[in-house]
Amino acid sequence: MLHEFSADEIAKVKAEYPKLDLVRPGTWEGEIDFDREYREYRIKDTYKVAITAPEGYPAFIPSLREIGGRTQAIAEKYKLTDIRDLHYNTNNRTACVCVKQEEKTKFPPGSDLVHFIEALAIPYLYGLSFYDEQGYWPWGEYSHGAIGLLEYYADDPSEQSKEDIEVIAGTFRDDLNWKRYSKQLRKPSPDKSCPCGKDKPFQKCHADAYRGLLRLNGDLKRLKLNPYKLFNRT
Repeated sequence: MLHEFSADEIAKVKAEYPKLDLVRPGTWEGEIDFDREYREYRIKDTYKVAITAPEGYPAFIPSLREIGGRTQAIAEKYKLTDIRDLHYNTNNRTACVCVKQEEKTKFPPGSDLVHFIEALAIPYLYGLSFYDEQGYWPWGEYSHGAIGLLEYYADDPSEQSKEDIEVIAGTFRDDLNWKRYSKQLRKPSPDKSCPCGKDKPFQKCHADAYRGLLRLNGDLKRLKLNPYKLFNRT
């Protein structure tokens, strides 16, 4: 069941982004125009998008889909063998606007759809346009999907709770290569093929993600969590 927007929030979105329309409960479609600058590199662009607020919004972050064909065109332009290099989730065809652990920071309690567009959607679209023009992402980013989650885990100094780990577990279960992650989380190995799907040793392919996996494996033992039950699909 999708979110029912209030009349006030609908009016606010329409005032800021008049080219967006509420096409069905919980889902907006249309165009977003932006004019943004990062490190003195200015981009003005327009994207056709769909934004969906899930059940439980605003406690849960909306999803963003670019529906005008630009993402695929950029991937073809640069002959990308993996469209996930554009921070695109192939399993649900949505943009990866941030890693799971950053959601509470970038979309804190009390946020609305205009905040999501300003703080997450437009920066992502700026990055996509920058890639279209320059052939690389404009700022340091964690990798897409579960690999990025592990990279963030390696850098996050805070102690993780059982609830924290349960929240991120779904990202591993939803990944196309979930079996590789499940095996690594049960028995880490730097020499087995990287869970990202490439046939390179994990530690050489994504060293930071492997550090994060080791830390996560240690937390599983500390909290006495069963990785097979937590990370395997049922």
